[in-house]
Amino acid sequence: MRAPLTIASCCAALVASLLVAGCPGHPPPAAPSARAIATEPETALPAPLASGRLPPLATPLGYAIDLDVDPDKPRFAGVVRVEIDVPQRTSFIVLHGRALDVTTARALLPPPLPGVLATVSTRTAEGGKAPEELVLAFPQPLPAGRALLVLEYTAPFDDTLSGLYRLKDGGSSYAFTQFEPTDARRAFPCFDEPSFKVPFDLTVTVPRAMIAVANAPETAREQVGDKTRFRFARTQPLPTYLVALAVGDLEIKEATRFTKPPIRLVTTKGKSGMGDLALEATSGIVDALAGWFGIPYPYDKLDIVAVPDFRSGAMENAGLMTFREERLLLDPARASVGARRSQALIVAHELAHQWFGDLVTASWWNDLWLNEGMATWMEARIVEKWRPAYGAGLDAIVAAHDVMDLDGLVSARAVRQPVVSVGDAQEAFDGITYDKGAALLATIERWIGEDAFQRGVRDYLRTNAFKSVQSDRLLEALDRASGKNVTQMASSYLDKPGVPDVGARFECERGGRWHMELSSQPWRPLGSKLPEESDRTWTIPVCVRAQGEKKDTCTELVAGAPSLVAGQGRCPAYVHPNWSSSYYRFSLSEKDFVRLAESKKELDPAMRVSVLSNAWAAVRSGALEPKAMLRILPAFDDDDTRQVVEEVVSILGAMSETIVDDAARPAFRAFSLARLAKRKKALGWAPAPAKDAAPGKDKAAAKDTASTRDAAPGKDKAAAKARDTSADDALIRGSVMRAMGDVAEDDATLREAEEVAARWLADPASVDADSGAVALDLASRRAGEPRLAALVAAMKAAKNREDRIVALRALAGFDDEARLKQALDVTLGEDVRANEMRYVLAAAFGRRTSRPIAEAWVRARWDELRRKLPGRLGAALVRAAGVGCSSADADARATFYTPRVAGIEGAARGLAGALEAVSLCAALREQGSPSLKKALLGTKKK
Repeated sequence: MRAPLTIASCCAALVASLLVAGCPGHPPPAAPSARAIATEPETALPAPLASGRLPPLATPLGYAIDLDVDPDKPRFAGVVRVEIDVPQRTSFIVLHGRALDVTTARALLPPPLPGVLATVSTRTAEGGKAPEELVLAFPQPLPAGRALLVLEYTAPFDDTLSGLYRLKDGGSSYAFTQFEPTDARRAFPCFDEPSFKVPFDLTVTVPRAMIAVANAPETAREQVGDKTRFRFARTQPLPTYLVALAVGDLEIKEATRFTKPPIRLVTTKGKSGMGDLALEATSGIVDALAGWFGIPYPYDKLDIVAVPDFRSGAMENAGLMTFREERLLLDPARASVGARRSQALIVAHELAHQWFGDLVTASWWNDLWLNEGMATWMEARIVEKWRPAYGAGLDAIVAAHDVMDLDGLVSARAVRQPVVSVGDAQEAFDGITYDKGAALLATIERWIGEDAFQRGVRDYLRTNAFKSVQSDRLLEALDRASGKNVTQMASSYLDKPGVPDVGARFECERGGRWHMELSSQPWRPLGSKLPEESDRTWTIPVCVRAQGEKKDTCTELVAGAPSLVAGQGRCPAYVHPNWSSSYYRFSLSEKDFVRLAESKKELDPAMRVSVLSNAWAAVRSGALEPKAMLRILPAFDDDDTRQVVEEVVSILGAMSETIVDDAARPAFRAFSLARLAKRKKALGWAPAPAKDAAPGKDKAAAKDTASTRDAAPGKDKAAAKARDTSADDALIRGSVMRAMGDVAEDDATLREAEEVAARWLADPASVDADSGAVALDLASRRAGEPRLAALVAAMKAAKNREDRIVALRALAGFDDEARLKQALDVTLGEDVRANEMRYVLAAAFGRRTSRPIAEAWVRARWDELRRKLPGRLGAALVRAAGVGCSSADADARATFYTPRVAGIEGAARGLAGALEAVSLCAALREQGSPSLKKALLGTKKK
């Protein structure tokens, strides 16, 4: 790493009187001298660039930022000093600033030149929707070389949970930041692009009763009147989007550790006691990551901050990671398996970013996949090692299958999609970036081998530490480590959207040989407007495995050319076309799909998941008749692997929503009941009590089980297996019970749910947390107004965020139209935070019966919802546009949502995908519903 050129060193080169005034921690400099300098002709102001980037008039070398932050007031103030390098004389400097009131701006120059005042204006970047470029115009051109920009300003706290924003919690005021991707400019004038990676000196002045924390360790605090000034150490080089701070009556709890880095939990007042599980997870996972990367944690400290109102799930700010409060603060005595598992994954994800994204940063947002894809890939890898009970490795394979649905849309973006606006940058945070990026990295690792992959990653990190680089640097490192052309292979997936569909035709030959003919084309769902003559081709590493074989037979499909793999020995009953779980779908005949399903005991869990996922994908592409699912799904009735059960449940739900008409619904309910009832009976509504518990100590035993069920497997393999089974059972129970209520519409299940819900409403701690969440939701289906009042009361009285969210989700559980709309109206009031709307809307749009009611409510309440969800928070409403399954629905949604979503930054592609989903559903229903109906009504044996 190069020694950074600091603000202080720049000051030392300036006139002494200006130097002292311009250095961090001193008052702003006085107005520059009026002494004239030689008159030179002005240079032209470049127009906004089509690339969306700033014109190359100056490069930042370091920042000193002095902020005065009082969350009890509507505005904050700051002085920013930016050392810059000016490549050639210029009359203008253009940087970023949004909604900032800049009172003075000046440039301090090396002697004998005087300081120069600037005139400040703003303009809108190419493709932008708001003025975000801050233009400094100087009366005389600045010479080439070093200069120090000094800008004084005030600004409002943001009201969209972006930039520097404030919130109330427990009657106290707090301020937090969220800068990714392009919101540092809402907090201070800056060159807000990830390629500009420089050190920061930060000073924050706050009311005396408050404290401040930031990326780097605190170095000093001093009383200044009725305020306290906090100074922080200079950071390592950072892009602006990773700068962070928090202000308020914060609590800090330190983890017990004997190795670096020191780890602290930061919460709002009175909540640090709920953070022990988060501290434990952070401590264990950061050490595991340092071991895998072969590089110690790169920063001087590690704070995890629980934020009550937070737009994202979490943010990887260097040394000060911020999380939505419910992700960190869990009751260790009764936290659900689902919450514990989610916590481990999100902590692992953000910690992985401390290396991938923070230590080495993507130089522009088109390479965001490298940060997020690697963090998503790594979260599964590390959690699988740290807590095998959570099944994170297999869940990652499920996620790869799921994101193929998004990747198969006409509206899908490429992983390395060009980014030329703020909206483009915001749209990059989607499943393509995260899950397809992770799936591609997993595919590369399996192709070149784990050792070569790890060597390449370590080489990339060491070579590019504290730099911003393009993703090609990683691919080239993998080329060197493996001796394969990873760059070429990866580019075929990165630079174009789409999913390869490998057609596989298996035949046996005389003499005991078999062969499988392989070909590839883009996967297209029925109704897709993808062009038939597409040039989308890939380099696809394909590995197949025949029945009874212990090794794969592998080949590569290149540029759309077909291939053939062959084997010897007896003719196998099946050949699985994707044994390595690489990123592609496969298509088989119905006979071969059924053979694979019937041979499930010979397939590992990942292969069983892939059979189910690919069969349903083949139905949706028209390659397989829907009736085939009536043969394939029953083959998995006795499969106990959680992810397999969840895949069955997911397919049943998707079939129910898309291709089951009213006449066939009773028969489909019976078919679904046959798949689920036996599982429900075996699982029951609650975990079995701990064996050998002393009489009267069941509760204590259950609590002990809850607090230790995440323990890493030790020497007792039987105990470890029991813990794994218990964790999976909790998640399977939730999936099965929900499907019994919503797909099978089983009266007994709904009655039982009501009994469990009544106990939960009386005392949430009296019910298993995982079971209680499902029961409370299902119990709303047929409930009346008293239940609505009880849920609102439970939401308000909840003692922890997990219980509150359970009650919030249950608000969306009513089947009655009037009751559901009444419940949704509750969310518009002050009792529900803006960032909590996600839970209610997701629940409402997650069920067949509530989706059209919720969509009608969104249309009726659009203006109120936009006031509740201003700015980009309104992107959550785009999901409503995807409700429907007919051409008329598609037209109606487009008419209503298109003009209204146009003003929401980063929502255009999401809207296009939602509208496309309605059209695809209509096409699938039109082709698939008649044949499924005939098969269901003609099926006597269920």
